[in-house]
Amino acid sequence: MNEPFSDVFIEHLVKKKNTPLEWLLRVLILLGAALLSVILFMFSGYLGVFQTFALMLIAGVIYGAWYIFTSFNVEFEYSITNGEMDVDKIIAQRKRKRLISVKCKDFETFGRYKPEEHAGRNYQTKILAYDSASSDDAWYCTFRTTANGNTLLVFNATDKMLGAMKTTMPKPLVFENFVKRPVQ
Repeated sequence: MNEPFSDVFIEHLVKKKNTPLEWLLRVLILLGAALLSVILFMFSGYLGVFQTFALMLIAGVIYGAWYIFTSFNVEFEYSITNGEMDVDKIIAQRKRKRLISVKCKDFETFGRYKPEEHAGRNYQTKILAYDSASSDDAWYCTFRTTANGNTLLVFNATDKMLGAMKTTMPKPLVFENFVKRPVQ
């Protein structure tokens, strides 16, 4: 007896880890905002009638610094629906942007991500949607689209995600990554 077709839907959310450069930029943003606020506050005493305007500028500087500071909080959401993978970038839980939507059957290559293996390759589009370069659960796939050309997608995958992807992925990629055992 045939089982009825059931939809497959899996979601996974990954928080991007900030790099040392991003932390340095955050510190510089805070210092710059504090310095600019102090300067505006000091000059507000000399402005007389425009003192209210200077206070509004200080409030704007503080808000702008907060907005930029929190923009470093990035999450990636992966959703797999019936063999199609969507990757969204969520910035500070206030803005969502679709990075890519691809069918798993269109993958040309697939495997564990090792940055050194992709350093010399020429991709028209690179989508690094993972938590960090040193992540143990980082996987990659390559595929071609008319809009993006030869594309590299790097993402964090759970066992459940991989299981759902295997069902529609090209069989040679499934064999290479999940069936074939290395010779010891």
